[in-house]
Amino acid sequence: MTPLVSILVSNYNYGDFVAAAIESALAQTYTNCEIIVVDDGSTDSSREIINQFAGRIIPVFKTNGGQASAFNAGFARARGTIICFLDSDDLFLPTKVEQVVAALDAHPREWCFHHLKWTDRDLNAVEMPVNPYKSGDRDLRSNVLSFIPPATSGLAFTRRLLEQILPMPESIRITSDNYLKFSSMALAPGYYLEEQLVLQRIHGNNLYTGLDDLKIKADAQIATALGLRSNFPALRRVCNRMYADGLAMELTLGRGDGEKANHFEGLSLTERAALCARVTYKLTRHKLKQRVRTTA
Repeated sequence: MTPLVSILVSNYNYGDFVAAAIESALAQTYTNCEIIVVDDGSTDSSREIINQFAGRIIPVFKTNGGQASAFNAGFARARGTIICFLDSDDLFLPTKVEQVVAALDAHPREWCFHHLKWTDRDLNAVEMPVNPYKSGDRDLRSNVLSFIPPATSGLAFTRRLLEQILPMPESIRITSDNYLKFSSMALAPGYYLEEQLVLQRIHGNNLYTGLDDLKIKADAQIATALGLRSNFPALRRVCNRMYADGLAMELTLGRGDGEKANHFEGLSLTERAALCARVTYKLTRHKLKQRVRTTA
């Protein structure tokens, strides 16, 4: 069996990296692939670079709408029965797709996640936490919080699963992979590979990894929480935690949006108490961190 695999590359202003990402997708040992490159309204040289791969990829050029809109646009063009995601500043190692296809063939599941290898912008190895997970089946439908999934480039799904998830709310402009990860784990069992099959660049321009902008993080957490809660009631606990974290960031900044209080509607007294306790804890940590910076 050689199912068609769609590799969805999402790009925004990563002209320095996008060519290498596309080349890594083209260099896969598994050859029955289509490569869809979605450019989300870049203003740098990205589009010219993407056009250099004409005939070998499917380019999708759109106005800027954020990561969720890029995921939606890419999936709308995809024909594969397996969908792999690739951030344009990361690289697939040559056997990535081959190993994912083999895992899903040997262990018929609806998603396959795998470990990543951190590098700097020049692909030099960067120290990273020890991976606590071994390869094997994962059925997390009763407790998605018991497993920490990888970033976007370590995610693969069956088409039939993604059809239950996408299109996703386009208000989630960054960290849209959280929506994919938590919804997929809540809907179906999957398989995890401990092999490091992707080089994930950790660099100063990452939109979220290592980001210290509380406003952007707050908006991302709250938008993801509200989107997941609306579409996947089983993720109530996850949504409450995400919402609390985002609200604590908002309060740290002295911001408060009354509309976001709608999240409290329908929560039990116990849930409200737990959410408020988490907000208080996170707010205290943010304030302490700010104080340390001020006095440093």
